[in-house]
Amino acid sequence: MSRFNDRSLERLRALLTARPAIAIDAPEYRRAAVLILLIRRDEGWSILFSRRAANLAAHSGQIAFPGGGVEDGEALEEAAVREAEEEVGIDRGSVELIGRLDDLITNSGFLVAPFVGTITTRIDYVLREAEVAEVFEVPMDALLRPAQPEVRYVSFRDRNYPAYFYQYDRYEIWGLTGRMLKAFLDLVWQAV
Repeated sequence: MSRFNDRSLERLRALLTARPAIAIDAPEYRRAAVLILLIRRDEGWSILFSRRAANLAAHSGQIAFPGGGVEDGEALEEAAVREAEEEVGIDRGSVELIGRLDDLITNSGFLVAPFVGTITTRIDYVLREAEVAEVFEVPMDALLRPAQPEVRYVSFRDRNYPAYFYQYDRYEIWGLTGRMLKAFLDLVWQAV
C-alpha cells in the first residue's frame, strides 16, 4: 500500500488550510507562481515535473514545476493554473487548489508563490515546446524514501550553500524546485 493515500491527502489539505503562507513584500522582484500538481493514478499519487527547454534565457534545461510570470491584474493562484495549462496542457478547470506554500525569492530576480493542487482526471499532455522539453511524474512514495533528499553544498557567487537533491530514475531535482519540494514534503510527512 502506498504511504501517501487519499486519507493523507485530506490531512495535507487540513494542514495547508490551517497554516497561512508567508507572503513576502518585495516589489523589486518579478512576481511568479508555480503549481505543485498531485496526480491521482491507479497505483497512487504522483507529482508533475517538467524539464525546461534548453534555449530559454533563465533556468534553461532545469527541472521545474509548471509556472511562470504573473500577468498584470492576475491573482497568483490564477497564474499558477494558467501557466500549467499553457506549458503542459493541464485543463485549468480540472485542477483543485488545496493550498499555498511560503513565497521564495530566486537568484534570478523572481518572487515565487508555490501553490498545491490536485487532479484526478485523465491528462493529455500538450507541451509548449518553446518552454518545455519534457514532462514526467514522480510517485510520492519515491520522494518519501528515507534516503531522500541528499543534501549537497553548491557554489554560488563564491559561497557554498546547502541544496536539496532528489533522485528519481534518470532525473535529479534540485535548486529552487528542490527547495519547494522539500518544504512541501515536510508537510506531507506530517500527513502520512
